[in-house]
Amino acid sequence: MTDLALRVTWRTPEQARASLLGQVLPFCKGQMDAGHGLVLEVMLEEDAITNAQRGYLHGVVLTEIALYARANGRQFPMPVWKEHFRSTFLGFKLVTAINPMTGRKYRRRVRVSTEDLGIKAMADYIDRVIAFAATELGVVVSEPLPPHLRPQRRKRKAEDVDPETGEILEAA
Repeated sequence: MTDLALRVTWRTPEQARASLLGQVLPFCKGQMDAGHGLVLEVMLEEDAITNAQRGYLHGVVLTEIALYARANGRQFPMPVWKEHFRSTFLGFKLVTAINPMTGRKYRRRVRVSTEDLGIKAMADYIDRVIAFAATELGVVVSEPLPPHLRPQRRKRKAEDVDPETGEILEAA
């Protein structure tokens, strides 16, 4: 299966109309004519963190901290650092819930996830983690690669896997 996506950003109703008529609808028609089902997702521009932010945080920032940081002479894996920074910089929120057995309301602490952040808040969070790494841990985190220099990952195909053993075969 091929990953196909069409991502457009609109800032005016005129841009939205022109893009829908000129790009989105023809794309959808072509995919549906080819027998593909589609999902259309529309969101506010600042609502979701980007895949690039998520990839940079996990693939570079937290990974490099896990590789090079020593806290009290000890090295810790990436998930430990991830939870430490989430707790330190994002904290918790209080949520009111109802016990279905008693009908009584109660409040509990729920950790804030990076997935709850918008683009700007995620950028601020990443900056705070990088600053902490530099000042407190002595780790200088690499800059993200610009899109044109990022390695392109090839989607694995059925012929890349041995059907008898399930072993992943090397690409020729």
